[in-house]
Amino acid sequence: MIENPLFYTPLILVGIFLALALLFGLLRLGKPPVAVAIALDLSSSTYQPQTFNSPNSIMDQEVKAVNAYLEENSKLAVPNKVQIFGIGGGKAPKLTSTMESQQGVVTDELSRRLSDPNLPYQLIPEPPQDDLDIVIKETTEVLREQENHCRELLIVTDTGVSLTQSAVTQATGQKIKINSLVFGEGDVNNLKAAARQTGGIYRDNINLSNTGGTYLEQLFLRDFFSHFNGNWKWINFWLGCAVIAFLWLLVLPLDRWVFQGLFKMSMDASGKISLGIAFIGTMVMTALIIAAGLPFISAC
Repeated sequence: MIENPLFYTPLILVGIFLALALLFGLLRLGKPPVAVAIALDLSSSTYQPQTFNSPNSIMDQEVKAVNAYLEENSKLAVPNKVQIFGIGGGKAPKLTSTMESQQGVVTDELSRRLSDPNLPYQLIPEPPQDDLDIVIKETTEVLREQENHCRELLIVTDTGVSLTQSAVTQATGQKIKINSLVFGEGDVNNLKAAARQTGGIYRDNINLSNTGGTYLEQLFLRDFFSHFNGNWKWINFWLGCAVIAFLWLLVLPLDRWVFQGLFKMSMDASGKISLGIAFIGTMVMTALIIAAGLPFISAC
């Protein structure tokens, strides 16, 4: 049986496709360039009863998480372009001036902006809920200029926010994925729906306090950085091809050992059933690959 082309050809293809999936995964081959806008909550709840951006405060943890992202980003062959925004006072102030891929440039500019004594006063008075429509509008204007990049928006906020569908539609029109990390108890259904609609990630019920910790850093790297910089479409494509090849690999074993050997079916009937299983499985897997997105059409 192993000498039959109907067996060894799919066997060879299974090995090739699995090797390609592993190679693409390890080397991040096919990873597209990425532009990321990160919006950090700067409201008083992120530092009180301490002062603005006090050490170990929630705001300080947000900044350290951004710095951890930038540190990991600097190791990429093609680093993400990153720009940082604030959320507070019904505004979305720019904490860094432009999209930039150099770690030192972003961290220095962010540090200087947060040290500006005028910044806290620019964020008052604080509304009952921060308006994320403004955040999405400001970040969309920046991200839309990043042609040939995958566009990611990461919102870090508590549950005291508002968001309308029109803002989400605006982001969708520019192919921007809305990702959210919500700290505090409860969730924000509109943000959850926005992530689902745009293909982003949503994380909620993150317990933070103004006493320090590295949990935000871990989330930034484990959930968001790895997702933004993965080439999952290519990996899924090669794994799907391996599954299709495996289905055809099973044709002869099913035909000879299962249907003819175990169920004592005729050669003609067992062959048709075995081929039918492979054909239907191929159609189903092809549909799943297409639904997941073909990487050579859009890598984002």
